[in-house]
Amino acid sequence: MRNYMTLNNFEEYISSVIIDRGYDYFVSDCVDSLEKVATGMWFAEVFGSEIYSVEVNTKRKEILGWNCDCPYDYGPVCKHVVAVFYAITEQMKLDKNQKSDIQGKKSGKDNIQEISEKVSKDDLMQFVLTLFKSDRSIKNRFIAHFAELLDEDLSLKYKTVVRNYYKSAKGRHGFIDYRSASLLTTPLYELADKASEIFTDGNLAESLAVCKSLIEEVPEFINNMDDSDGGAGQVMNHAFDTLSDIAVNAPPILKDELFDYCITEFSKQKYRDFGFEDYFLSLLPDLVASEKQENQFMKLIDRQIESEKDKRYSSFQITRLTKTKVDYLLKTNREKEAFKIVEEHDHFPAFREMLINRAISEKNFDKAKNLCHEGIRIAGKERFIGHVRQWQVILHKIAKLEENIADQQKWAETLFLESFYKMEWYRELKSTWPEKDWPEKCDELIKKIKDKNKSPWQGGAAPLANIYVEEGYDDRLLKLLQLHAKDIVFVDSYSKKIVEKYPYEVLDIYEDGIKELIKQTGRKVYRQVARYLQALKKLKGGDERAYKLLKQFLAEYSNRPAMKDEFKKVFPVWVSSAENSYNSKR
Repeated sequence: MRNYMTLNNFEEYISSVIIDRGYDYFVSDCVDSLEKVATGMWFAEVFGSEIYSVEVNTKRKEILGWNCDCPYDYGPVCKHVVAVFYAITEQMKLDKNQKSDIQGKKSGKDNIQEISEKVSKDDLMQFVLTLFKSDRSIKNRFIAHFAELLDEDLSLKYKTVVRNYYKSAKGRHGFIDYRSASLLTTPLYELADKASEIFTDGNLAESLAVCKSLIEEVPEFINNMDDSDGGAGQVMNHAFDTLSDIAVNAPPILKDELFDYCITEFSKQKYRDFGFEDYFLSLLPDLVASEKQENQFMKLIDRQIESEKDKRYSSFQITRLTKTKVDYLLKTNREKEAFKIVEEHDHFPAFREMLINRAISEKNFDKAKNLCHEGIRIAGKERFIGHVRQWQVILHKIAKLEENIADQQKWAETLFLESFYKMEWYRELKSTWPEKDWPEKCDELIKKIKDKNKSPWQGGAAPLANIYVEEGYDDRLLKLLQLHAKDIVFVDSYSKKIVEKYPYEVLDIYEDGIKELIKQTGRKVYRQVARYLQALKKLKGGDERAYKLLKQFLAEYSNRPAMKDEFKKVFPVWVSSAENSYNSKR
């Protein structure tokens, strides 16, 4: 059966935290201007700390895709998108009941097309000129779009266009706030697009002028704007992508000009404030065409490395700069010189890994293992646990290459127990043991987990439950769930694995978890309770239990109007029935 996210089941695919926050936004009427602009395409604005634009694409009730311009980057779906999912669901119900057509009138595109076919050239020109007088930003975008038709100095005319965009977008005090940022970044991105199109058409000089204007001016603007959504950074990315294409295809004279340009711009502070200098550094190796340029390039890197040494947390920048030099030497077939530098910097993980990979490729496994063990010692001393894991993973890889079963088992077990109990390492370990011996080894692992006394988010019940599910230890999983019955999230995560075998026991556990949760207060809690009651209702024999619990809660906590309100949204018939039953007894 095909599994996909729909407007009926999206709550099952998204973190409960995000679902709760999104639902809060929806019920608080934060979703505004919901519009179905085409078949399956919805747009809306969501009021949060700012106003965010959300787009959702559907096919019937299947959710095909979505986009939100908020800065959330901790997962695939943000609370604003969830709020719009709820709003679309509600709108579709209204449309079905009222048999209304949301699109109604002709689209804006059709109106524009009809007018453009009828209006005279003179009337259209007069309207455009009037529009330019009232809206400077539109005038600037018009000039930028047709700038190649102007008979002016290339560099000057595009810098003027870019600066005018900034003037149009900035506020009274010269600052561009978050809501106004798109007034600047949108036309700038269009200009970057134009540079790419001009390059494709073969006009390298014009394309280069546009790129330079954006690259040199945008860092000046960022200091005077709120670029939380990263729009200005995207403009820079786009401009440098085109500049890179120009560098690859440029004739020798233009390559020399670009080399000097990158050397000069790299050192300017305005780029360092935002990390843009890395772009110039990445371009330079492809522009070196002489011994003199190579010396300039190497001296530039050495000077920058020296300037980084006294800075706090300098290892990343020093690694990056040194790696640029090493990559250049490898690219020019000077492996001996490159690895001399690598060996001098083997205390940095990136270079140690290069030495390890070379030793492995040469089948010098002893050397590779020694480098890993030394890396573990250094990382342990500096408390860089991530690097410890890095070397352990490579030691496991070497053990497999050597077909050393004992070492494979050792490192797989270590990585399982010390890497948040990732099941991939559990399965890797299991694959190395004879089937008849595995149950005993499995019990040994279970005991080690129980004895580790890790904090709840690292150890405890979840890794044990995962093992019980993996091994089909249903009776142990049941006992574990009974032991943690008050943790409804844990119960909900694993009870479905054994509900067919232990239906009544699972119902008891689920009920205990919900009863514990309802002791808390708050609309968010009541929504969660309603959701778990709904889950209980779907279990075999759970319908009657869920209804009894709902009645019990309504009676026991009659002073919680918000709870009743949330229950009514999910169980309107049940709440009505429970109220009638209560009133009849009175």
